[in-house]
Amino acid sequence: MKCLICQAASNNVHGDGDWTEVKCPAGCGRFRVSANLVAKMKFRNEFFDIERTRRWLKMSRNDEPVPLISTYDYHVSLLHRDAEERSTIPPSRSRQPLTSD
Repeated sequence: MKCLICQAASNNVHGDGDWTEVKCPAGCGRFRVSANLVAKMKFRNEFFDIERTRRWLKMSRNDEPVPLISTYDYHVSLLHRDAEERSTIPPSRSRQPLTSD
């Protein structure tokens, strides 16, 4: 199996349907990824930013020895976007409720 982050040869440690646990000897270490996220990434042909994801995993291991990367974590912190793509994404605006005074 290939590492879901860096594509190096790795071991699939466990998969129970909800998530897959991977042990990557190339620098990503041991981590879990939700099955839902893997399916969405494959469908959209998306991939992890390797360095950003490795930093996120390192920080997450302070709380959890084998961190789980969820869909939320991926879209908030780990989605790879190059500079050109980022420049075409409009800034997000907060949705404030309209109130009448």
